[in-house]
Amino acid sequence: MEPTDRIVPNPRAVYRKLAEGSGGVVLHLDTAAYHGVNETGAYIWSLLEGGARYRDVLARLREDMEGAPDTLETEVTDFVQALRERNLVAVEPAGGAAPDGDA
Repeated sequence: MEPTDRIVPNPRAVYRKLAEGSGGVVLHLDTAAYHGVNETGAYIWSLLEGGARYRDVLARLREDMEGAPDTLETEVTDFVQALRERNLVAVEPAGGAAPDGDA
């Protein structure tokens, strides 16, 4: 994933926050499959709403997370990849090319 790639939630994915400290769930309306997310995942999803550049998500997490791990970039990449595999987000490459996936 490139720093300028834009991550866009699939309009057919609906997020719901669970009880405080419990994260949330993303439901794909076409498949009825749920994807549970922890508190960090829920925060990342909130940053993605409306679309966000990968570099901006990383910067915001580093700013807001005290003692962000050295593995933050890898962990965020893995999380976004898992969302992509479930068709919950699409990644639009820099330059305005068509997004991957069926968002």
